[in-house]
Amino acid sequence: MPADPLGSVAVNPTWPPPRSDAAQSRRPWWLPLVVVAVVALLIATTTYVANSTVIFGRAATAAQYLPPDGAVAFERTDTTRELKTTIGTTVTESARFTGVAALLSVDSRLSAAMGKEAFDEKGTIKAWRTITTQLNDPAALAQTIRFYRVTAGVDLLAASTPTEGYVYSPGLILLPADVHAGSRWSSAGSAGDALDYRSELQADVASDGCLKVSGEVRYLSKQGQLGRIVSLNQTWCQGLGIVAESQSFADVHTTTSRIETPAPSTPTTTNTPIQWSAPQRWTGRNFGTISINPTFGEGPMASTPASLTPVQTESGLIIRATYGQDDLVATTPKTLSEWTSVWRTHPGGTILTLAAFGNVIIATTSNREVVAYSDTGIRLWQFAVDDLAPTPPVRAGDREAVLVDLAGVIRTFDLGTGAVRWQHTVGSDVNVTPAVGSGVVVIMDRGGTTTAFDVGTGKRRWHLDLLGRGATVIGDTVVVLQDQAAHALAVDTGLHRWVRPYFGTLTGLAGFANYAVVATKGECIMINEAGVIIKRLGPALALTPTQDHLAVWGASDAQVLDSSGAVITGWSLSPLTIAKQDRVALASSNGVLLFNADWTFEVREDVG
Repeated sequence: MPADPLGSVAVNPTWPPPRSDAAQSRRPWWLPLVVVAVVALLIATTTYVANSTVIFGRAATAAQYLPPDGAVAFERTDTTRELKTTIGTTVTESARFTGVAALLSVDSRLSAAMGKEAFDEKGTIKAWRTITTQLNDPAALAQTIRFYRVTAGVDLLAASTPTEGYVYSPGLILLPADVHAGSRWSSAGSAGDALDYRSELQADVASDGCLKVSGEVRYLSKQGQLGRIVSLNQTWCQGLGIVAESQSFADVHTTTSRIETPAPSTPTTTNTPIQWSAPQRWTGRNFGTISINPTFGEGPMASTPASLTPVQTESGLIIRATYGQDDLVATTPKTLSEWTSVWRTHPGGTILTLAAFGNVIIATTSNREVVAYSDTGIRLWQFAVDDLAPTPPVRAGDREAVLVDLAGVIRTFDLGTGAVRWQHTVGSDVNVTPAVGSGVVVIMDRGGTTTAFDVGTGKRRWHLDLLGRGATVIGDTVVVLQDQAAHALAVDTGLHRWVRPYFGTLTGLAGFANYAVVATKGECIMINEAGVIIKRLGPALALTPTQDHLAVWGASDAQVLDSSGAVITGWSLSPLTIAKQDRVALASSNGVLLFNADWTFEVREDVG
């Protein structure tokens, strides 16, 4: 091993001491980078335009009744059969799509069943999709999906429930484009392979400027025999969609009304530490992913996964984001070669980051929101942030996490409720993930300052001039990367302890077994608390640490190291391509998952 050129340097006397909380910062508080501000403005503007009703025809009266992308409503449903009434609670999320992205936002078999009615407009169709999930029946994971065409009026094209499904061609008109009090309209056509339908509806004035839509929908066999007659009453309010609904047929009567957001459930927020017993025995298997609709059957996943690293819940679900729809899709094993989607949610806007804490999944979005879900697909809570949050939240305790947004505002919040516990600002924009450990939260802003806050109180402990590109905490030392060097700082004072150079373009940084592991396209090094490089490896594209092992992902191979830094196993990887230049991996209790750019992935684990 070549000699470390700074191996004998412990403390450089020219390094400035850290400033305490009482010291006056020499840098103006208002100093953001103009480019970042412009980019944030462009993203926000694009998101607003895409989600506004302008592109859905503001001039059309019907469009005024549609909720925005990402809208959420909690509802109570009373279902009476003869003399028995059951009460259920649901949550419904709205999504707005244009063009092909709309047709890829549902199960592939449901999308195919819509056929010519939707695909003739695949490049221009404007759609509103709702997904309804049961709150009080976690076992009922099948969701109700309704797909509407809203190019002019509001036409229901498909409805899929846990027990039945309908596809309407032409669409069942719920609101004509120029709907108003006194409007009357009808529609007729096919409701699927076995049924036809005919509807007669009208609109009347309801309270608060809303519309009451009422009438009948008759379902007939293909031979013209009358089947079900559904009496329909819906209340539509501007910008909210359907706020109340009742349906009656035969001896079944169902009413649905909106309710206040219930108190969130309390899913577990802790994770069992991952420990690998014998990586030497791992073997690889390849998996695909399918979607299953309870009525229309199973088929391949229709959408494309986003480039975000998937996350895993404590219950074992793998959560992936989709590209174009910005849905979250939960998947689980089904067969020896396939996984299947379990549920789908839509936080709204573009999903920027994804994280999981126990059975709580958290996404940050371009709507400047933080949105949390349970592992059953229930929206738990959400809160707004001052600016985009380009880095995911980081665990700060069993029930706490810390998040920093682009405006430099740091928040610690409760993972179960979303309640903010403390908040602080560093006065400059931040786009680097904070480091948490040994009682501190370390923030690196783009103004050139690294600051440590007390994780419990939010009080600033120290700050110094250091333009950090990443940090990790090992023991009582904070390791901050600046330029091509790793700087070690005392957790309690911020004083420099040592500095070590590294070479190449940074690809990852991890704390593992009291080592700081720095991965670059030139090398991967492990540094102990004393600043000694105890291991050098070749180029690395990603790191996957667990409690006792570390997987290092290179361009052509993967290696697993134990807690001493010894390589205990390795295997060859499929070549990188123009479309795939990185390694997206996730640790599980039994091994690792390596994801491709589509819905396929490799699992390497001990199957014995």
